Amino acid sequence: MAEPTTETQRTYDVIAPEYARHTSTVYPRLMEEVASLAAHLSLGGRVADVGCGPGREVGLLRAEGFTVLGLDLSLGQLRAGGLPGVAQADMRRLPVRSGSLDAVWSQAALLHIPRETVPTVLDEFGRTVRPGGWLYLAVAEGDGERWEVASAYGATTERRWFTFHREPDLRAMLGAAGFRVEWVGRHTSGRDWLSLHAVRVGSGS
Repeated sequence: MAEPTTETQRTYDVIAPEYARHTSTVYPRLMEEVASLAAHLSLGGRVADVGCGPGREVGLLRAEGFTVLGLDLSLGQLRAGGLPGVAQADMRRLPVRSGSLDAVWSQAALLHIPRETVPTVLDEFGRTVRPGGWLYLAVAEGDGERWEVASAYGATTERRWFTFHREPDLRAMLGAAGFRVEWVGRHTSGRDWLSLHAVRVGSGS
């Protein structure tokens, strides 16, 4: 069996055109999340959208006046979006200098990382975000891990790995990575979602 992250990347490459079309809509709740993060940042702040896909939120964050780097493991997704200022990258090893970011935005991306690897990713977020900087994180809420066929995007066999999270465990992992959770929200859209805003603790936070 393929390693979950690798197979999920391949699936996103295959479904890229349909996924880009399907996720192009900007809905009010998403705009509220962007505005909430923006309220913590200064104009021109440096933000990485980790797991940016075709780049919908890259565009939204840039429209708020931020300098945004879009990062995704799927080259197909990046090409489908066609935006400048994006790069292929593995969130377990971000190509970003330590403490150089004012914020990380990661919407529905960590959910594809196997549970045992999640602390590594959160440590990378903690490494790259400066003290006093911010993290926006949205994950699928629930228990367990499993494969799901990407049928909503026309796939018949291509699968994506899903890891589900509960708030207490996620809070603990974020704390270990150097973040303090300041706000938690929930909503249902196809599945149950958990979103968090967390500040990087340390000098200046």
